[in-house]
Amino acid sequence: MSPREGPSRPKFGRIDPYCLMAVLPVLLVAGILGALVNVALGLGCAVFAGLILLFDSWANRPARAPREPEPEAPARAPRPAQGRPPRPADRGPARRPGPPPPRQQQGQRPVRQAPRGAPYR
Repeated sequence: MSPREGPSRPKFGRIDPYCLMAVLPVLLVAGILGALVNVALGLGCAVFAGLILLFDSWANRPARAPREPEPEAPARAPRPAQGRPPRPADRGPARRPGPPPPRQQQGQRPVRQAPRGAPYR
């Protein structure tokens, strides 16, 4: 059975009270624009406020009634891992060696590393 089949979902739901915090200022601006500037501009803002309410009501529509659960498929045994066996959980990640030492070219002095704690020059 597809999700589109079964009982229909209502088109609109309750309006969120916090939505009015966006709609009421837009209606106030629509009234001021309609009275002082242009009636068509005020009506356009009022229609925008109505669209905000319409979208909020659509977004808050109730969910569909839950359908009866489908019978579960029998559980299958997990397949063995391919390739190398898994590492034991008590071991940490594999340690990788650091970069190789710099190669000494012919005629150059060997590169020495400063002892630990020595000041940087």
